[in-house]
Amino acid sequence: MFTEKHLQYILLTIVVIATSVSIYLYLSNKIRLEGFADYKQDSAYTAQVKLLSDKYSSIANGKRPITHLLQSGAMPDEHQCFVNFYSLGCRFTGYIGPMQNGYFDPDIAVQSAVNAGCRVFVLDIDYMDMCDSDTVKYFPRIVVRDIQGKFMINYDSTQPLCNTSSSSTIRDICEKINFYAFAPSCQNNTDPVVIVLYFLRQPPGTYKSKSVLDYFSNVAKSLSPFSDRLLKNELDGGTFYRQKQEGRLLINKITDYSGKVLIFSNANTNGFREIDTYQPTEDLDFLTNLRLSYSQTKLGITDNKSSSPFGILETAENYMIIPADRSDEMIENTKLRWTMCLSRDPSITVPKETYNAITSKYGIHCSPVILFDDASQYMFTDPLFKTYSFAPKPEPLRYIKPPVITPATPNPSTNANQGMLRAPM
Repeated sequence: MFTEKHLQYILLTIVVIATSVSIYLYLSNKIRLEGFADYKQDSAYTAQVKLLSDKYSSIANGKRPITHLLQSGAMPDEHQCFVNFYSLGCRFTGYIGPMQNGYFDPDIAVQSAVNAGCRVFVLDIDYMDMCDSDTVKYFPRIVVRDIQGKFMINYDSTQPLCNTSSSSTIRDICEKINFYAFAPSCQNNTDPVVIVLYFLRQPPGTYKSKSVLDYFSNVAKSLSPFSDRLLKNELDGGTFYRQKQEGRLLINKITDYSGKVLIFSNANTNGFREIDTYQPTEDLDFLTNLRLSYSQTKLGITDNKSSSPFGILETAENYMIIPADRSDEMIENTKLRWTMCLSRDPSITVPKETYNAITSKYGIHCSPVILFDDASQYMFTDPLFKTYSFAPKPEPLRYIKPPVITPATPNPSTNANQGMLRAPM
C-alpha cells in the first residue's frame, strides 16, 4: 500500500539525485573553465607536439651566435649596426597550432621557436569581449585571430580565458622566452632578443584615459621576467627608455645588445608621460625602446602620427606594389627604419617569393614565420637562417656610419699669435 512515508522516500531520492547531478555539472564546468580538461590526450595535440619536435629539435645544435660570424671577418666593423641585419622571428608565440582550434602551450611553442633559431618574438595582444566583470573586462592576453578576427585557440588549452594579474598568458610566454632563449643549452644564447608587442585593439578611451593606461600597464607588469635584461641607460651606449634614442638604438653595434631584450611596440603610450602615476616597471612607455608606425596599411592599433618614425609595421603585400619611381626612396628609408612585414592573412607565412623580393630589394628586416606552417620551412635554409638568427644585409642596403674625421695639425704659418705681429727676422 502506497503511504505518505513512501512518498517522502521518493521525494528524498529525487532530491539526492538532482543534487548529485548539479554537483557533477558544476564540477565538470569548473574543470573546463579552469583549464583542467585533459586536452593533452587529444590526438591533435600530440600530433602538433610531434610535428614541432620533428622539425626543430634536430637543428638546434647547428645554430651559432652572430658573434661567431662577425669574428670570421664577414662584415666590416663599421657596418655591424643592428639595423644592418635581417632577423628570424616567429608569430603567434606560445601557439603550437594547428591554425584552427589549435593549442596554446607556451613551453612547447617557445622551446621549439628557440630551437629553430628565432630571436624576434611577436606577441599578438587583445582582450576578450566575453570578459565583462570590472576586474577583467579589458585585461590584455595573448590571442590568435584569423583574418576575420575569430579567436582560433582551443578554449580548453588556454584557461582561464579571462586573464588577470595572477594568471597572465603574456607573462607565461615572457617567462618561457627568458628561460629558453638565454639557457646554456641554446647555442646562440648571447644573441639579442626582440619582443614585438602587437596590439590588435585597446579599450575605449583617449590615449591617456585610465582604462587605456591600465591596459598597457598590465602588459608592462607581464614583462617582469625580463627585468634584468631590458635596455635603460646603457654605459657609452645611449638612453633607450621612452624611445629616447631610437636612431642610436638602430645604429649601435648588434653586439652591444648581447644578452639583452629589446621591446618594440605598435601602441601609442605617450599618455604615461602626461599621467605620471605609474611606477617604471608598470609604465609601458618607459619600457618600450622603439615604436612601430606604418606608411600604407594600418595593422592593429598602429598609427602613423610620428613625424620621423624609426620603426615600421606593414603588410608584405604593400612592398610588392611600390611604384618604380619610389624604390630608391623606400630603400633609403629602410636603412634607418627597422621594418617588420606581416602577411595580410595572419593564418599564412609570407610566401618565399614575396619574402625574397621585399628583403633583397628593400632590405625589410623581419617577416615572422608560423612555426607549424610547412610553408615557413624555406626560412631555415641557406643563405637565410640555417645557422644564424641574424643575417647581414647586402652592402647596398646597409646604413654606413660616416667615418670619424680627426682634424689634422694646422700649419704653423696660420698661427696669428693672438693678434701680435711677428718680430722682423
